[in-house]
Amino acid sequence: MQIAASIMVLLLAAAGGYYALSSRRKGEASSRPGTPSNVIPMDRHRKAKQHAAEQQCSSCRKKNGKLIFYAQDNGSVVGLCKECRAKAKKRDMMPL
Repeated sequence: MQIAASIMVLLLAAAGGYYALSSRRKGEASSRPGTPSNVIPMDRHRKAKQHAAEQQCSSCRKKNGKLIFYAQDNGSVVGLCKECRAKAKKRDMMPL
């Protein structure tokens, strides 16, 4: 009887230790130094978005505020300005 009780205590202690380690690891994975995180701060995202307002057209290389993106036959994506839309329509490119 006493052996069974001590075995139960050991099993409960082992299970509790495993639970404590596994719950600590979940929150600790992103806070380890030197490990890259998939979480991007929103202020950095907003700054990057402001700088990317002027993009180059893939055809004429002029910087335009708004591009329309098309898929080419080989699967690559090109961004074209309003002036280069006619080229995309002639080549039957699909808009994205």
